[in-house]
Amino acid sequence: MLVSTTNSMLGHDLSRRAFVRHVLAGIGVLSLPNVLRLRAEAAIASGARKRSLILLWQDGGPSHFETFDPKPEAPVEFRGELGAIQTTLSGVQFCEVLPRLAHLAHRFSVIRSLHQPSSDHVVGSHNVLTGWDGETEGSKSRYPDLASIISRKRAEESEGGAQIGESTDPRLAMGLKRTGTKRDAGTARQELPRYVDISSGLHRGGPAFLGPIHAPFAVAGDPSKPDFVVQNLRMKGSPTQLNARLRMLQDLDRFGRSDLGLTGVDFAEQMQATDVFRGQALDLLTGAGAARAFDLSRETEQVRQRYGLHTSGQQCLLARRLVEAGVNIVAVRFCPDGRGDYEKTMIGWDDHAVHGNIFEIMRQRGPQFDQSVSALIEDLSDRGLEDEVLVVVAGEFGRTPRVHVHKGCPGREHWGPAGCALVFGGGLNMGQVVGSTNDKGEQPLDRPFKYQSLLATIYHSLGINFEHTFVNSAGRPVPILPQGEVIRELTGV
Repeated sequence: MLVSTTNSMLGHDLSRRAFVRHVLAGIGVLSLPNVLRLRAEAAIASGARKRSLILLWQDGGPSHFETFDPKPEAPVEFRGELGAIQTTLSGVQFCEVLPRLAHLAHRFSVIRSLHQPSSDHVVGSHNVLTGWDGETEGSKSRYPDLASIISRKRAEESEGGAQIGESTDPRLAMGLKRTGTKRDAGTARQELPRYVDISSGLHRGGPAFLGPIHAPFAVAGDPSKPDFVVQNLRMKGSPTQLNARLRMLQDLDRFGRSDLGLTGVDFAEQMQATDVFRGQALDLLTGAGAARAFDLSRETEQVRQRYGLHTSGQQCLLARRLVEAGVNIVAVRFCPDGRGDYEKTMIGWDDHAVHGNIFEIMRQRGPQFDQSVSALIEDLSDRGLEDEVLVVVAGEFGRTPRVHVHKGCPGREHWGPAGCALVFGGGLNMGQVVGSTNDKGEQPLDRPFKYQSLLATIYHSLGINFEHTFVNSAGRPVPILPQGEVIRELTGV
């Protein structure tokens, strides 16, 4: 099969470069080495925490009114059609479509006073994800996003990949649940990527000058579907064919830079991404540990139903399994009603009037959002992981205070001056609402924070010094964040 396939390919393109691409694609390692790297630079500082992050990215910009900052006393053209309900926090109300989260409000915190200078999706997303305002070139940022930075810093902290450790124990095969003991460095284990992206979670982000090694391991498809598989974990062909391809790759490695047509930085990055991590890619392809972590069928039906047998519920469950298995960061493109997840429109939370009635949409989206996030919070707590995992639910901005009506259909436009975010776990202080907006939700009234402060708080929780300096591709020193300070109500410092 290998010979016939190779002959067919060579009949169309005789170049060595094309042949390399074809051979790599044949075993599925063309993309994997771009997202895997050995952590071999330094041991983690004594006492530092190696927490994981689950980022539920509300792509498109969620309305703060229809989630965590309703304005029931405002005029109807501001407050909209949906009501507000009391939470377990005195004097704090959420939108009526979030009753489960309202019941759990004492177990997480909400920041209501976030703001940023842009109301544009591309620029606004980069501002939030990188902390560098307006530093974009077209649709790309000049600076790496927080997920790539976490990947890079974790690579500096310890050797080896993210470890499943005790989760490979057959006794734990169903749920990956910990036994209360810390991971043992001598335990048999399987490597996982440090950074996993579900459903193009941070599709407007990227590693920038950190290079392709700190791009994510991408998981496409809908985990709620019976036929859901992680394509990058499927090995094509038999072990014999795999070994044959590897021998061919070893022979091809002898060709030099000129033969591959690569020069300068491109050569260095691609060779590093391809050669250094081929072994880890093969671990993912051939090992049972990684497949176990991604396999939702190992969860009980009761747990799966608790999260919801819909896209967002199973995305959250998969994220929990991955961080429990040792992945450092899981980013999810979190659009609970499916708008934009797997359809061509990619609308997400972009609730303009031309995209539909925002109040009808939230009546559909709200219950799925409510079920998914509340189940994740409860499950992490039940499993003793609330200190080891930080959950952040946020988008690039809020929506306009005044409801916009287009041909009789209500919606809200982009609004950078106000937004909110939910945070849970990660050693932060829970059970509070930090900051506020004015009576019409137009702008922060108390404790205004730019999104850099949210990023600084995330880095603080994960034990990452956000004043750390990288060297960019031009040889210039670049701090992780150009500004921002931790939110002291959450951190206590």
